[in-house]
Amino acid sequence: MKIARRTFMQGCCATIAAMSGARLGNLVFAQRGAPQRDIVINVFLRGGMDCLSFLAPFADAEYHSKRPDLGLGQNAGDNEVSDLDGYFGLHSAAAPLVDLYNAQHLALIPATGLPDNLGTRSHFEAQDFMDFGGADPSSGGWLKRYLNSVPVGGLPFEGLFRGISFGSAVSPSFSGFPEALALTEAGDFAIRGSSSNEDDLRRALRLMYDFDPELREVALRTLDATDVIDANPPGEYVPSAGVTYPDSSFSDAMKSIAQMVKLDLGLQAATVDFGGWDTHESQASSSNPDSGYFADQVGDLAGTLAAFWDDMSAQHSRLTMVVMSEFGRRLKENANRGTDHGHGGMMMVFNSNIDAKKVWGTWPGLSSAELFEGKDLKVTTDFRQVLSEIFVARASATSTDLDNYFPGYTYPEPLGIFGDAGVLSSFEGLTVR
Repeated sequence: MKIARRTFMQGCCATIAAMSGARLGNLVFAQRGAPQRDIVINVFLRGGMDCLSFLAPFADAEYHSKRPDLGLGQNAGDNEVSDLDGYFGLHSAAAPLVDLYNAQHLALIPATGLPDNLGTRSHFEAQDFMDFGGADPSSGGWLKRYLNSVPVGGLPFEGLFRGISFGSAVSPSFSGFPEALALTEAGDFAIRGSSSNEDDLRRALRLMYDFDPELREVALRTLDATDVIDANPPGEYVPSAGVTYPDSSFSDAMKSIAQMVKLDLGLQAATVDFGGWDTHESQASSSNPDSGYFADQVGDLAGTLAAFWDDMSAQHSRLTMVVMSEFGRRLKENANRGTDHGHGGMMMVFNSNIDAKKVWGTWPGLSSAELFEGKDLKVTTDFRQVLSEIFVARASATSTDLDNYFPGYTYPEPLGIFGDAGVLSSFEGLTVR
């Protein structure tokens, strides 16, 4: 049987690895030249998450004026938000994140997104801009540009698992990176056969490719990888002691990431999509602004992220997780107990080296004069600034690197999320940690 190189590389001989799955968000960074890199997980909340209900400016009268039904935490003693600093509070369903915030493992950054001059309320335009890092789509996604710039040598399986999207398709942020995989779970990377002949099939494939000088190395690496995953079935994954994940597809995806990180398969980048945030109507119940559809979404998000972070406690020193959405929602609630497409959103960064316990960035305010086009929260922090700060602090990126990752964007002074580690050195190539 003769198998083309392209067929083998993409489908692992059509019998080996079914590589399909849902979008996720895991992304890895590291010091140049070192095979072990920080792992950064990028969770993308598709649909435009209402940051003003997730991280509510509950002490602002304008907020409650524009949201008489959906505003959170207006009355003293309300349990609708977890008070962070007397002005901002996390939605009650996001309570699992409060301990991480207090431990300085979580940075909350409101008023983030696309710059005002590129403001769009189109899901597709905004998502494309973020997925491609503001670059022309022909240059590929920003994760592709990142992965093409970092070394592979020394990684397990020679980088077979460098970039993964957990979902039905490879994320556009990997566009142009042919080695990116799409998996619904780690077990998708497996030999497909009946239980009665699977061992025979494994032996036959090894024998077949052992005599192929062109494909032998990559084939045997691939088969070795399936052996590792087969010995650790995703359905039998046991989280760290005391950790319980919610029962949801998003949690299943994050558990697969946790498993692949713990197996040390050389993951460098991954993406997770969590959709369903386009809340034009019935965002909350009619009797309680912190219950209903949005609360259920937030509960799944916060519960899963907190469980994942606790599950990864032994890996914290090499892990960074970024959560973002294409835009926020309108300040003023609509007539259907929902919110329409807005502008400024928010980002979250999980890392064990967050420099301070505070809400980061510049808050623009909610008065009419301070709103974008008189309607929406302004963007005061370009999403690329946050990603660039991660690259500098956790991957020792230089200005040349950032020019490649985000063409046409100039990295300003960092927010300080990682302290001085986010400051670009004036000496190219100097390691900044």
